[in-house]
Amino acid sequence: MRLIHSCFLIVFMALTQAAHATPALWRVADSDTEIHLFGTLHILSDGMEWLSPEARVAFMDSDALIVELSGEEIDRAGPLFTAAGALPEGQSLRSLVGNGIYNDVERLSRKLGMPANHFAQNTPWFTGLSLSVIGLVKAGYNPASGADKFFIAQAEGMGKAVFGLETAVQQVALFQNLTVEQEKVLLVDTLKQNAQIDVHFAAMQSAWLSGNTAELDHILNDALKIAPGLREQMLSARNRDWAGKLMQVLDRPGKFFVAVGAGHLTGGDSLIVLLEGMGIRAARIE
Repeated sequence: MRLIHSCFLIVFMALTQAAHATPALWRVADSDTEIHLFGTLHILSDGMEWLSPEARVAFMDSDALIVELSGEEIDRAGPLFTAAGALPEGQSLRSLVGNGIYNDVERLSRKLGMPANHFAQNTPWFTGLSLSVIGLVKAGYNPASGADKFFIAQAEGMGKAVFGLETAVQQVALFQNLTVEQEKVLLVDTLKQNAQIDVHFAAMQSAWLSGNTAELDHILNDALKIAPGLREQMLSARNRDWAGKLMQVLDRPGKFFVAVGAGHLTGGDSLIVLLEGMGIRAARIE
């Protein structure tokens, strides 16, 4: 009976959380332009109810969707990342990261159901990225269920214009421009996180669903402090670029819905802070 009672409480809490899901949403506007900014997670649990009424109305009422990568660029990204993640002839992952880290990669690969040497000829960044995604899939998360992919599919089905802030080539270059030391630090962090990846991601998902931007900044962006220059390369510089592009959007009349990774809308160097620094007030809707 205690087990049944516990299961009931878990289900009840999950339903309550879904019913009151309020991922963070902001609005910026001038005399003839309205932009809603919504922070996404790129991978979610299947079947999750996360879209609030306010975000749904803002999206449905928009003339166009703005995302990190358009649907076409997402299709290009996979092959580009795979090609960029392959090491040149004569190099190996073991030679770049050392025996200790490489042995840990082999152990985790076997644990996730792959050959131990699956990543022997891949770069450290590609190995870490792949292990993270595979670990999440094994834990029950679905890359196809990400919030950004949902909005893209809906926009395309409705005939809305979809614009990307970046290209797949630009995103691949972010990783190609990392130093070997930065890559190693990211890989080691992945190996540490994977032991409790379901707990870690559940906390991230919970913070996102409740609109807790402070906690999201801690979970998503504090990890970028593990290596010098990493936050600047992977987050801050991109936010400055995107803020400039959104200022150009404000020069165009219409209604726009912006859906980008939640980490870009949290912290002291977020898109929200940057836009306000440019004189554009951002109002938190939820």
